[in-house]
Amino acid sequence: MKIAKKILAGAAILGMAFSGAAIGEGTANASTVPVVYAANANGWHAYVKPGHFYFGNGGGPYFTGLHWTSWNSTSAWATGKLWTQKPGCSPSYKCPYYSRWVGVYLNTVRWHNGVWYYARMAVKFWYGGKWRWDVGWFRSGFWTFPLVFPYL
Repeated sequence: MKIAKKILAGAAILGMAFSGAAIGEGTANASTVPVVYAANANGWHAYVKPGHFYFGNGGGPYFTGLHWTSWNSTSAWATGKLWTQKPGCSPSYKCPYYSRWVGVYLNTVRWHNGVWYYARMAVKFWYGGKWRWDVGWFRSGFWTFPLVFPYL
């Protein structure tokens, strides 16, 4: 009887140790870090460290090759490429895209249906001989920028 208790106790300890190791090795989830919504212009679909962002249908700017150097409970930072068309080019499907370096900063954490998410995106890019910042907000399932990258 004593041996059976010792075996059961040892099995329980090993079981807890292995389950803790498995949990510790997992990727961060929405309960530990905020998510970002609509990286694919798809509303309330959540992402952690997306590699790209698309803002609407054809002709809209988008980011690719995002490399996240920081993603924590208050903010996130990535660099990548910003792709845009020349202003006024029409029809959009005939207009080529041009790329430039971009920095993407996420912050202002909010709560939605049990999930923390980043609600503010600041975008840094070089245009017209100086650095520009555009700030957008996640509202009603999509990202809105006041002037939709007015310099591009």
